[in-house]
Amino acid sequence: MILFSSIQAKEATVVPITKKDVSDALADFYGRLIEPRFDRLEERLDEHDKKFADLLSHFDQIYSRLDRLQTEYYTITAELQRLEDHIGKLEHRMGRLEDRLGRLEDGIEELKKN
Repeated sequence: MILFSSIQAKEATVVPITKKDVSDALADFYGRLIEPRFDRLEERLDEHDKKFADLLSHFDQIYSRLDRLQTEYYTITAELQRLEDHIGKLEHRMGRLEDRLGRLEDGIEELKKN
């Protein structure tokens, strides 16, 4: 048991403090000082959670765009490869046509000489 001593002008009295008094004092202390701080912390955490959710949403949008760009990149590189292959075939055919044209010109020149 804790004793509280109260000193007055002429008379000193000792008043015992009960568990209920301590409990009430702690409850009052919690209600006035601790609980408001926890409430403010909780509000700030909620604000941070909202900001974090916004950031995650932005990252999701960025990843979606990057995924689309990557798909487009692979499509474009595949088409470029197809065009390069086609150009290679055309160059080969053109080389053969130049050879044939050269032989025809030579044949025409021989015919002109005869």
